[in-house]
Amino acid sequence: MEAPLRKHPDAASRNYDGEAFIVVPGKGEYNILNPIGTRVWDLIDGQRTVVEIARVISDEYAVAQEVAEADVRSFVDDLKKHQMLA
Repeated sequence: MEAPLRKHPDAASRNYDGEAFIVVPGKGEYNILNPIGTRVWDLIDGQRTVVEIARVISDEYAVAQEVAEADVRSFVDDLKKHQMLA
């Protein structure tokens, strides 16, 4: 079973016009997310897994569960690469 996703404890984020601006102090970089990425970021709450987040995205954006899951996994991999997740 997959573990719930958690944001990096030092990550700071703000939403501006539907897009999240995320910075992790000490990393020297930031990330600006599009509206769907922002929604995924908002759903990362330490309780939901990739599958559960993909289910919400699938329902809200009317895409197949398999497509949503692949996209969320890819997005999560990118967040991990940038050390924005715990």
